[in-house]
Amino acid sequence: MLLERMTATSGLSMRYLRATSSSASHRYKVYFIAKRSGGRRKIHHPSRQLKGLQRWLLQEVLSEWPVHDAAFAYRKGMSIAKHAAVHRGARFVLRMDFRDFFPSISVQDFGRYRKSNSGLFREWSGGDIEFFENVIFRFGELTIGAPTSPAFSNALCFYLDEELTAEARRQQCKYTRYADDLFFSCQRPEVLSSLEKSVVSIVESLSLPSDLELNLKKTRHSSRKRRQRITGVVLTSDGGISVGRNLKRTLSAMVHQVDKLGEKERERLAGMLAFVHGVEPDFTDRLIRKYSAEKVQSAQKPPSRSN
Repeated sequence: MLLERMTATSGLSMRYLRATSSSASHRYKVYFIAKRSGGRRKIHHPSRQLKGLQRWLLQEVLSEWPVHDAAFAYRKGMSIAKHAAVHRGARFVLRMDFRDFFPSISVQDFGRYRKSNSGLFREWSGGDIEFFENVIFRFGELTIGAPTSPAFSNALCFYLDEELTAEARRQQCKYTRYADDLFFSCQRPEVLSSLEKSVVSIVESLSLPSDLELNLKKTRHSSRKRRQRITGVVLTSDGGISVGRNLKRTLSAMVHQVDKLGEKERERLAGMLAFVHGVEPDFTDRLIRKYSAEKVQSAQKPPSRSN
């Protein structure tokens, strides 16, 4: 049913789909990008043909799979600001994350997911399943670079999010997940130390995905005594959210000098202004009052690339 639906809506032949999928794991370009924390991150960028199949699956199939309300990344209508706002007013915050998140999710996990969600695959044939696995996974693992990996990981982490949400509520805490970052917040001291142990136990016993591993070296506890950040957003002492004074000062100076900035700096400025506007829209109004609407609009628009 999946392949038949794809040929009918995409105009691609069955022969093309099967040929492309059968060699899909070899249709990636591998490169590295620097991590902010140091080291390099491996990216597997799919070929144009493979990416086309992945995008179709993302839009026509993965978009229909359930995602837990605690998951905020990779979802339409969600944002970093909305994610951080869940934890507004918290006195204590715990952040934990996973090591090698995407590659830890395997084709075996997909097999277990199918058994637990048989209704989603009622009309799929063995050929449909093989095609899907070939296109979604690279040698049996999710990759950083495939457009399907984020949505697929959100769906397969539904039971993780469900268990962590229940445990957080039991201990009167709030829980959210942003990709591979787990956040917990509460009002009472010492609670998050106990919750941290519970999270470790839940992840270790999880059967879907079965190979997730917490990177305990990156676990962080914070309180109002020190600045609390959640996915780059600051929780303010008055119960609000902010991007922080330092970033706003930097952006103000860049807007002032916008006409002298190079192309890459202009692109970076436009991206950061969009991010800040999503968190603190009043800051855009302050920039306009200080520099003029024309100047701010120029800064918000990235330069067009010349061919």
